[in-house]
Amino acid sequence: MKKYLTLGNILLCAAALLGLVAILLMFAPGITYTVESLNETASYSGAKITFGYTAVENVPLLGEVKAELFKFSFMNFLTYLLALVGLVFAVLAILFKCKYIAPVAAGCFLLAGIFFFCAVPFTQIGADNVIEEGYALGAGAIVSGVLSLFAAVLCVLKAFVFKK
Repeated sequence: MKKYLTLGNILLCAAALLGLVAILLMFAPGITYTVESLNETASYSGAKITFGYTAVENVPLLGEVKAELFKFSFMNFLTYLLALVGLVFAVLAILFKCKYIAPVAAGCFLLAGIFFFCAVPFTQIGADNVIEEGYALGAGAIVSGVLSLFAAVLCVLKAFVFKK
């Protein structure tokens, strides 16, 4: 029977857990928008900036007014997809004990971590929203980026330091 409770596998489990949390932070604020003159801030989740968002408001005289704020962003989608692929490869590295799978998971987590910090330039502003200034990185994207980079470090430790 194979021995699964090793330090390397514990590191990979922690990396997979961090990757899962980074993916679930898709529902936390990905970017924030601040209007300086009104002193107001609006937050938009990672799901809204990734898959697009149309704001709908009921105006008494005009009826239902729709404004497309964000369009689908392939690069933000790729960010979450890379975190998911890193998670899958971390689990595969635990199950199959192949020494080439953990570095692939580390690379996926590393790219996802870098891309999380680029959420603002990757966001596709909608046609109805012409104001592009005032956007800043949200707490969800920052925490996801840090967790993905830490998961990459754990996978690298497993791959090159704790080889067994």
